[in-house]
Amino acid sequence: MGTLGRGLDILKLVADRGGELSQSEIGAALRLAPATVHRLTSVLAQRGFLERAPDTRRLRLGLELTRLIQPLLAGLHLPELARGPLAALAAQTGETANLAVLAGAEVVYLVSESGGRLLTLQGPAGMRLPAHCTALGKCLLAFLPEPLARAALGPAPYESRTARTLTSFKALGPALEEIRRTGVARSDEEYEVGLVSIAVPIAWTGGPASASINVSLPSSRARPRFRAELVTRLREAAAAIDEATGVGRDATRSRAADG
Repeated sequence: MGTLGRGLDILKLVADRGGELSQSEIGAALRLAPATVHRLTSVLAQRGFLERAPDTRRLRLGLELTRLIQPLLAGLHLPELARGPLAALAAQTGETANLAVLAGAEVVYLVSESGGRLLTLQGPAGMRLPAHCTALGKCLLAFLPEPLARAALGPAPYESRTARTLTSFKALGPALEEIRRTGVARSDEEYEVGLVSIAVPIAWTGGPASASINVSLPSSRARPRFRAELVTRLREAAAAIDEATGVGRDATRSRAADG
């Protein structure tokens, strides 16, 4: 039981700190001997619950944890409750609609509903994308306290996906402030050239804005009038999901919607 507890403590520590940790940092935080940390992290890495960053060899949460998301959420009912409004959103707009939560420096897709367009982004449940350059990720980061958002992203520079990617928290700061003010996040070819995404927050068990929904589409279809329509549709879908879950809506987003 002690070994299991220490292994779970390591996973929780890495999740709480966000980003990546070295074995020595884990040992210092949990007051564990280096040999114990090495043994436990090796087992967790072998099982896929931890992984080493290719460039730094520091430890971060592994992809095996995403396999636990679907059964976890099945008990919490969020995907089922959100699927109807997201399917309606996809049908109304013809574009792909997604639901995601933040996991460290990444967003994890929980639900994805495709519209009628042939050219569209597919986002299967469990897919992970970087938070700093996606509308879903920036939306979730914006409503975190700044120290937690910084910790989640880890040290800069962040990965540069395109010429428009913001690769430091200093550069992200004004964008996150705008998201908090308006309740709407946008990614204009920051993750991939030719791809635009618009996102709004929803409330969940982690509190207001602890999950987010978006619509993603090719930039060729993201005309100003259509963007405005997408924001309206996204807010309507967010309100429907919040009503279905029974979790109160975030006051910041409500004020933005009313304004």
